[in-house]
Amino acid sequence: MRIGITGNQGFIGKNLVVALTNKKYKLSFFDLPQNDLLNPKKNYLKKFVSNNDVIIHTAAVNRGSDTEIIAGSIVAARNLISAMEKYGSKAKLIFLSSSQAENETIFGMSKKLTEIMLEDFSKRNKSPVAIFRLTNVFGEGCKPFYNSVVATFCYQVANNQKLMVKNGSKEFNFIYIEDVVKILIKEISARRKKPFYFKRVSSKNIISIQKLAKLTQTFKSLENLGKLRNRFYKDLYNTYLSYAKPCRRN
Repeated sequence: MRIGITGNQGFIGKNLVVALTNKKYKLSFFDLPQNDLLNPKKNYLKKFVSNNDVIIHTAAVNRGSDTEIIAGSIVAARNLISAMEKYGSKAKLIFLSSSQAENETIFGMSKKLTEIMLEDFSKRNKSPVAIFRLTNVFGEGCKPFYNSVVATFCYQVANNQKLMVKNGSKEFNFIYIEDVVKILIKEISARRKKPFYFKRVSSKNIISIQKLAKLTQTFKSLENLGKLRNRFYKDLYNTYLSYAKPCRRN
């Protein structure tokens, strides 16, 4: 099976590529700096959408001006599906959205509008489209000071920096990157009765920002893994280790 991935240099994209490498899949990529969905090279985009059985669209702009964020979600996705329509691609399209689509931020609204656009594309063309609206994804390799409080806290603790806690009492749902990747791999071969599929992806990992900060600070001196009561805490600890040197995984 041939699988195309946009945004393969991003956090989720990189983890997905690692999981799919050396398996039965033939992988191709569409990402910066060689390729830009906002200004795509016609011949390569044609090849990308025509030569793949599944396209996993992970590319996005999470930070920047309002124009950059809107373009990174809506325009990029529009250029992708326009090419699929133009060149008759029958590839299954898997789109990674965000729970921010439920909020009235520029990023959230751009994700919501992209979801609507892809649903319309699916129904008009009877093309298989699966949308996964993800809660806060964390894990090794996530960029600190970007869009993950887990990555930021882990980096700060590993580097003896002071944690800045905002909205400390507010609780958030977090999902580990390995769980997200497993969902995507399962979807690659899933066969559905209807062309359009939507799922909100969350987990049982709910914690306040204040408690997350205190927990992360304990990792600095943690010696007994038995003190970590559940898998969520262990996943957080392994994320912390990825910023600590020397790095060791447990």
